[in-house]
Amino acid sequence: MDKPAFSFRSKMLLLLGASMLLSGIVIFLAYRALETYYLSHVWFANDPLFRVRRYIENIGDFQFAIILMIPFTILFFYLFTKPYAAYFGDISAGIRRLAQGDFSSRVVIRSQDEFGRIADDLNQAGDNLQMAMERGDFAESSKHQLVLNLAHDLRTPLTSVLGYLDILLRDESLSKEKVRHYMGIAFTKSRRLEKLIDELFEITRMNYGKAPLHLATLDVSELLVQLNEELFPVFENAELTVRLHIDSQVVMSGDGELLARVFENLLTNAVRYGGDGQFIDIHCAAEAGEAVIQVVNYGDTIPPQQLPHIFDMFYTGDQARTTQSGGTGIGLYIVRNIVEQHGGTITVQSDVERTCFEVRLPLDGGESAAAAESAGAEEGVEKEITRRSRR
Repeated sequence: MDKPAFSFRSKMLLLLGASMLLSGIVIFLAYRALETYYLSHVWFANDPLFRVRRYIENIGDFQFAIILMIPFTILFFYLFTKPYAAYFGDISAGIRRLAQGDFSSRVVIRSQDEFGRIADDLNQAGDNLQMAMERGDFAESSKHQLVLNLAHDLRTPLTSVLGYLDILLRDESLSKEKVRHYMGIAFTKSRRLEKLIDELFEITRMNYGKAPLHLATLDVSELLVQLNEELFPVFENAELTVRLHIDSQVVMSGDGELLARVFENLLTNAVRYGGDGQFIDIHCAAEAGEAVIQVVNYGDTIPPQQLPHIFDMFYTGDQARTTQSGGTGIGLYIVRNIVEQHGGTITVQSDVERTCFEVRLPLDGGESAAAAESAGAEEGVEKEITRRSRR
């Protein structure tokens, strides 16, 4: 698909500039109207506009204009970006319909940018799934597994984008630098949404989470710091504080995109079931040739009899998989498969004090990972993975 003339980020910057320009025009016209009034009328001390003029003079014309410009800019930017909030709602509804097995519905977005491309990808995904169902390419149970996998992977970046957009629309005290920073994160997560939707066309080659690896040099510590920043709205909405205990330069050979999915799943799982504990701890260190990552929450305990089944597919009998809390019973299964593809291990411990998921990954990439990637490692890593590993 052709690259849009204006990307989401470019449009946000243009709308911010237009908001500033329009607010400047409004203030200028108001100032000229007052100036015309003063020149054509005799001033009296009890004249309300006379007192307004004295008030402006005390502050200074330029300073007063700047003070007025800020709320006007925020107001116009809020009005200009309201359609994009609706776009996120349309995309979310489209994903939900796909997850429910409705492949005939369409997502209509007129915007000629990443939103339009995501809508087109969703529509194409629905068409392909509908044709596959008509051909009998997969059974009903396989269809359910497919859409559950897709919905699970799309939920986290969509929640993050909606969270940052909500902050932009509600918080009028944000500085220009903060606005641009949050817009940048929202843009990055939107691109991740697009990539996840593209992966739908390759998901039939996956064995419930097993996919070919694209190895690259990856700093796990930087990846965890970035994920902590991207998931900030999720943590804030759950009133959880994340404490980082991360050593620098924990470098390994791995698939950055798949490992990002591992830690996103673990962190969102910690949010879902650790809300009563107030804190989430993220540990990362190199120990005896392995990268050791721990995600700890202080919420409800997982019963001992359920711990051996925590990573089984569609297991929902424990508190980490209950459908009442939004779990599908597939997330931790995918996590285990990805970790094992990298030659690593994942374990869980839970008691009355805390629940700790521990991932151990070989710093050399692992023999199984090297064997899985031997045919394609020399071709490099996809752009998204490179961006994660080098930022």
